[in-house]
Amino acid sequence: MKNSVAVLIILSVAASGLTQPQPGDVFREYRWTHVTGDAGGSLRVGGRLGTTNWGTQIINGCWQTPDIELVHEFELEGAVKAEINIEKILCHEDTRGLAISVNGGDWIVIPEAGNIPEPQWSYQHHIYPTVPLSLYELKEGTGNYFCLKVDTTHTWNWPQNLIYGVHFRVYYDPDKVNHPSGRILKPRSGEMVGQMADLEIEAACDYDRIKEVDYVGLYDDVNWEGDGIYRQWHGHFYHGDLIHHIGTTKTAPYRLRWDTSWLPDQELPMQIAARIVDDSGMIYMTEAVTGLGLQREDFSVELCKPYDVPMKWLTRKGEAEEKFAVNGDPKKAVAARLVWSSWSPGYMNGVFINGIKVFDSEGPHYKYYDHCVNLSDTTPLVKGTNVLKTGKTPLYDGHMVHGMEVNWPGIMVLIKYRK
Repeated sequence: MKNSVAVLIILSVAASGLTQPQPGDVFREYRWTHVTGDAGGSLRVGGRLGTTNWGTQIINGCWQTPDIELVHEFELEGAVKAEINIEKILCHEDTRGLAISVNGGDWIVIPEAGNIPEPQWSYQHHIYPTVPLSLYELKEGTGNYFCLKVDTTHTWNWPQNLIYGVHFRVYYDPDKVNHPSGRILKPRSGEMVGQMADLEIEAACDYDRIKEVDYVGLYDDVNWEGDGIYRQWHGHFYHGDLIHHIGTTKTAPYRLRWDTSWLPDQELPMQIAARIVDDSGMIYMTEAVTGLGLQREDFSVELCKPYDVPMKWLTRKGEAEEKFAVNGDPKKAVAARLVWSSWSPGYMNGVFINGIKVFDSEGPHYKYYDHCVNLSDTTPLVKGTNVLKTGKTPLYDGHMVHGMEVNWPGIMVLIKYRK
């Protein structure tokens, strides 16, 4: 049964266009980001008739960006495949048809996340889809460029996705390129991992050439990736930086301590691998250590996954509710957390559980933000069905403001219990 579950997860990830490097892969990542842009450092794809549209134009019935040149020097000798990873924010609900063209080639449709209900453009989301790219579309060296487009179809005539990054990943035949190598030394396959786990690699290359080591894991956890898949190799880019993975170390001998204090209890074995990055930018993902268990003597952690998540969760539109189930005994709860990603949370106006306000506000205006809020009181939690609500954003000086967008899969709740 467990093998069947794993196969279904892999198929679901692949069908959603959310693929990732796998253990044993050798690759480079050419990362483009727009940190100097407005709206949180984003590239706006879309527009509204009669306004300034940030360089986008209507071409063949779509809002299209200008060509964007990449400064990277691509190395294609020994390459076997390529793909593009995109940091995409829905932004304006009802926006659809995001696609990319590389070096004037055919348009490649960016898939929606399969675990978000259809139509996905009715649910606020920030996802990181990956699409395959033919190596023939790329040029050796410099001079590569891309552009993006979305459909002009929109219920209130302003389609818009925000793009924080467009990252090109080129994979190589490991026998035809020089690349770093190594293996996970700690932990070993089949071991139990406790609250504090020591992670370590053994390099099979010159340590002086290693730039950094990123530890990543396959396990059930908070879905920061926004695709509704809780068990996957966790980690994604934010403005081109890898975040929400186990951690990164840049100092030899590249050891790391992993604090699992808020990692949910695991039904299936975990895996850990390391991305070893050398000073040329070549990356080797080690073979995974597998069959890892999670054992904490004093406490357990439950991840309460939201359901009945509302469409168009934007707090300026009014109050919005989701539900989550608590399976443990709330009387044994010693701590709890609210975890979610949002856009422009500076305009939020409270979070309520079962009618009781548990949090007020935090975060910036007009930017992405990841929330990890510790609750000062767990008594609002009840066993079984719970209702979580966000308050309506008020007028500011008599004027309507943006409000907070709550991204899919909604606000997740972690509960820590004493054993």
